[in-house]
Amino acid sequence: RSMSEDSVAEEFEMLDSFYSSDQLQKDLSSRCGTFRAQVRIPESGLLLCAGENGGQQHRLQFLPRLVLDFQLPSGYPEADGRPSFGLSCSWLSRQQLVAIGNQLVELAAERAAEPVLWFWFEFLERELWDFLQLGDELRFGADWRQIDSTSPDDEDALGFKLELPGRTAREVELEILAVDAYEREMQFKRAVHDCPVCATLTPGHRCTRFRHCGHVFCNSCVAAAFRALLEADRPDRLGCLQCSGEEQPPAEPSLVRRLLSTEEFSRYEQSLLKLSLKRMSDVQTCPRCSVSVITEDRRSSCLGQCAHCYYAFCIQCREPYHGENCKGPIEVVRAAAAAAAAAAAAANEAAQQDRREGGLQRALAGLNQEYAIQDASLEVLDFQVDDAKSCPACFAYIEKNLGCNHMQCWECRTHFCWLCLAVLDSFDPYKHFRQRGGGCGGRLFQIPVTDDDSDNEGQGDEAAGGN
Repeated sequence: RSMSEDSVAEEFEMLDSFYSSDQLQKDLSSRCGTFRAQVRIPESGLLLCAGENGGQQHRLQFLPRLVLDFQLPSGYPEADGRPSFGLSCSWLSRQQLVAIGNQLVELAAERAAEPVLWFWFEFLERELWDFLQLGDELRFGADWRQIDSTSPDDEDALGFKLELPGRTAREVELEILAVDAYEREMQFKRAVHDCPVCATLTPGHRCTRFRHCGHVFCNSCVAAAFRALLEADRPDRLGCLQCSGEEQPPAEPSLVRRLLSTEEFSRYEQSLLKLSLKRMSDVQTCPRCSVSVITEDRRSSCLGQCAHCYYAFCIQCREPYHGENCKGPIEVVRAAAAAAAAAAAAANEAAQQDRREGGLQRALAGLNQEYAIQDASLEVLDFQVDDAKSCPACFAYIEKNLGCNHMQCWECRTHFCWLCLAVLDSFDPYKHFRQRGGGCGGRLFQIPVTDDDSDNEGQGDEAAGGN
């Protein structure tokens, strides 16, 4: 081999130690190659002001790469050996690319008869941002358009080629956002992360990062948590293991599919569909054949009739339709408490009658103990009734002991008002309490007054009046 070929081989070998194969592709036999420069942006990050008047702002870490195609002449680098090259970049204007090309020509002239590729690559990656004085914001005006410049005349006029596809500002902005998201994901997969659940260091390609919060866990822990929630029949709670409540948006179906088996994902879809139908106030499941049934407004009718098996049933108690609205769980408790009180009073009256008439002697001690148990049960029932109501959507039993009057059902997740039992907008449930002109406006933290509270308040007033 000639001295020139040896110099090129040594330079290529040296460049391999600096740049990965996805950055630098080269062919020694044809003495050409392509370098994809990842332009270094400010350490504080770059703000992309996109959309009309720059109203949409995005914090960037990566930009589409600047591509340098080069061809080494036969005498490179000793005799008249400046490489010929071409530049291409989607987010730079033609004027900026011309300035970059002229600077590369200058760098080659300063190092005549020396290898120049490494100096070109370092300039494009490390010094380009300051050279163009781009600052910390990137803006593309509404009238910005990259002028198509793929004509071979450029090489004759400038001494190098320019390849510009001619894109609009919006097309460039969308490409920048897509590239930034992709490069962030690749960076995440190449790194090692500490799972806060099992406390092990795990490569990024075996980890899950939740988009809305950025929390990272290993795939094994996330999959185990998802399976446990499916076993508990709570597919709506699949999400970040660290967030809770309203801060925990559901996991994307694509993530669930990636972590669970085909059978588990099918079960997840079925459970989620069943739960969604259950939360719909106008959809019930037929008690006989389990087909979904669209019903009328609960307030006007409790009739549900299956279109598949023609079974007519009550949508509240799910028994055969009985022609009238049945009692909810709270009313059932009240009725049970009243029946127990009536039975206790009748038993007490019978015992008193027996004693007056000299009838059968009862075991008074045992009877008194039974009455004490009944009294305690009635107190518990009264406490539950006073502090509990039925969900207006699914009639689930709900107890409230503190907090505001905005409630969320534990069973169907419906938002409702504790005072008037109105179903609230899940996106803005507090709008109900901001309305003026009566209703529940301004009553978010108002505590309903019970009969006992009214009696105590009256006693207090009498005591104050006496003083």
